[in-house]
Amino acid sequence: MKGFTYVIVCLFATVIANAQIEAKTKNGREVILNNNGTWIYTDSLCNFFTNTKTYTNGKEVIYANKAIKVTGEKGKTGLEIMLLKTSQSIVMNITILDDDIWCVNKDTKANIVFTDGKTITLQNMGEENCEGNFSCFLSEVMDNKKELKKLTKKMIQSIAISYAINNSEATVTNTVKTIFSIGEAYRVKTIVTCLSDK
Repeated sequence: MKGFTYVIVCLFATVIANAQIEAKTKNGREVILNNNGTWIYTDSLCNFFTNTKTYTNGKEVIYANKAIKVTGEKGKTGLEIMLLKTSQSIVMNITILDDDIWCVNKDTKANIVFTDGKTITLQNMGEENCEGNFSCFLSEVMDNKKELKKLTKKMIQSIAISYAINNSEATVTNTVKTIFSIGEAYRVKTIVTCLSDK
């Protein structure tokens, strides 16, 4: 009987030792307590993917600690996405990774397709340029809160941007579609969600 009790106690201790416990700090932040005495904030992904800069006037900017490079399909042009949050909006900067001239103007749109087949269209709100830099400000103030919400809930499958090509006769467009890997899509979704929650 003594041996049986010892085995039960050992099994119970093993289960407890391998379990993680969710708890809250005094200030309300959720943490996960590990069996080895360490702990981590549940929002640690946000801490891993984003940084905060505080200026002398007290204003803060929260931004992705690295640009997300979307390589696209083999042999196709990729994109670089930088995300940050200002006092009023989340800014999504998309730059084409190609040395050719890719012009973005006030009419340039980015068509985003999600893995569930749903779509959104974002309008360029940045400066006109021929460096392939597309910028969109996402917030209620900019009247595109629905689009922002979809970016926090869904994984991107592809982004297609129609760049302007100027020649002596007319302005035409060339649409470049970039396919996302699961990892690239997850990173965009996670960072947009982190920025939205802060």
